[in-house]
Amino acid sequence: ACAPPSAASGPLPFFQFRPRLESVDWRRLSAIDVDKVAGAVDVLTLQENIMNITFCKLEDEKCPHCQSGVDPVLLKLIRLAQFTIEYLLHSQEFLTSQLHTLEERLRLSHCDGEQSKKLLTKQAGEIKTLKEECKRRKKMISTQQLMIEAKANQCHFCDKAFMNQAFLQSHIQRRHAEENSRFEYQKNAQTEKLRSEIVVLKEELQLTRSELEAAHHASAVRFSKVPGRILWYFNYN
Repeated sequence: ACAPPSAASGPLPFFQFRPRLESVDWRRLSAIDVDKVAGAVDVLTLQENIMNITFCKLEDEKCPHCQSGVDPVLLKLIRLAQFTIEYLLHSQEFLTSQLHTLEERLRLSHCDGEQSKKLLTKQAGEIKTLKEECKRRKKMISTQQLMIEAKANQCHFCDKAFMNQAFLQSHIQRRHAEENSRFEYQKNAQTEKLRSEIVVLKEELQLTRSELEAAHHASAVRFSKVPGRILWYFNYN
């Protein structure tokens, strides 16, 4: 996993010159061979003495022989050199910080790129799988449709199946003409028989309905005469 950039790589605070409070280490400076440093490009010696040279205070320094102070013009030159070195140190630190920030961003971008690449690879695999599944299902559906069509257009006299009804009818006329004639005759005979039975059932139903209506009418007439009979019985007695 890619970690977020650290707070140390953020922008530096506002720059200002530091006060000069250190004393000059004359003994250490006296031991330095300037020509040798220049000839050998001895950067290590410069790094070891740069802080003392940059932040030493020269205003109070006196000549050990005449006890006179540092020449004002020379002091101005040295102070300008100190300020220049301090600003260059600040710039170096700032640029180093910016470099670390850019390196961290580059690392995060690289991590994001790797993750995106993995995601694309995964999605490509999923798409490939889905395409294969769609192709398989499409083939299965086509096969099922062919089976359904074949079953719908299958000859009932043999096991052969055809692409459509036209081929099926042509096959029946060519191969099963006699069987088909008998089949049609039997089907028509059975249809006529069913029609006759339906007619008979309708007639029986109509007869039964008429008998029920007659019985209902007779019952109504019979019950309508009951009060008269009861009155005749009481008058007779």
